[in-house]
Amino acid sequence: MEPPASSSASDAASTSAWSPEAADEIDEWNPDRGSFAQHALAGSFAGFAEHSVMFPVDTVKTMMQARPQHCTLPLAAHRGGQTAVLAATPLTPIDVAARLWRNHGGMRLWRGVQTMFIGCIPAHGAYFTIYEGAKPHLARLALPFLSARRGGGAGGGAAGGGASATAESAQALAAGGAVALGTIAHDLIMTPMDVCKQRMQLSAGGSPGVYACACTILQQEGARAFWLSYPTTLLMNLPYALLMGSANERLRQLFAPDGDPSMGAYFAAGAGAGALAGGLTNPLDVVKTRLQTQHLVAAPLVAAPPPAAA
Repeated sequence: MEPPASSSASDAASTSAWSPEAADEIDEWNPDRGSFAQHALAGSFAGFAEHSVMFPVDTVKTMMQARPQHCTLPLAAHRGGQTAVLAATPLTPIDVAARLWRNHGGMRLWRGVQTMFIGCIPAHGAYFTIYEGAKPHLARLALPFLSARRGGGAGGGAAGGGASATAESAQALAAGGAVALGTIAHDLIMTPMDVCKQRMQLSAGGSPGVYACACTILQQEGARAFWLSYPTTLLMNLPYALLMGSANERLRQLFAPDGDPSMGAYFAAGAGAGALAGGLTNPLDVVKTRLQTQHLVAAPLVAAPPPAAA
């Protein structure tokens, strides 16, 4: 958005980047549109909808990360009446989903989705509360540092385009930092739910329910098991949040330099930022999944043959 003329980058940030007009963006809280509680609740339900719709993809991802030996197709050679396994070719995500559907039914892909009901609302509520509270404070802290680096102090000549660029950089940096702070609280709540979710996704039998699954983990492994992967989760999600938040802000500014992003610009910026952040942090996601499921034997993709008659 176009900043008004000002004598410094600080004025540009305070009158443009954090103005009520800036809050008119689709993902920003605007008091004129409702209370903050409504904003946080809407974000929580949006998060639940996102997790629920994408849950089959998450099930396939968990299966491929936790037990890759179950996601391969043996290549056999027949010679002299005998069959020898030469190699194993990894199955594609579509193949894994198709085998789960064919051998266990369509609802197998949604096993454990009820954990999203329990965890999403408090986790996302904490996230949005911290995000909205921290973002303006972080911008004010980042602005003097960026102004000094660009030679645009409070009495300098960083007006017009220079002030606008500094304010936009402060906004992007603050967004990434606020997302990271919100992620710390979000993951503290969601990690136990994620442990239960992945155990249920990989369980060989029918889903025992979240409460029964949690009780089993507590009895057999202790409370530590619920947060065993929390350091790895933070190590993954903090850079993910920083990359996602900052890249999303930058891409929106790139796709909509006039400061009025269209719905297509929102989708493109979010998709690009998510692809970048997810691709770079995926190895840590594999480590997190292995930590959370290391004591579990996963259900095979192909149903076991019936026992031979005596």
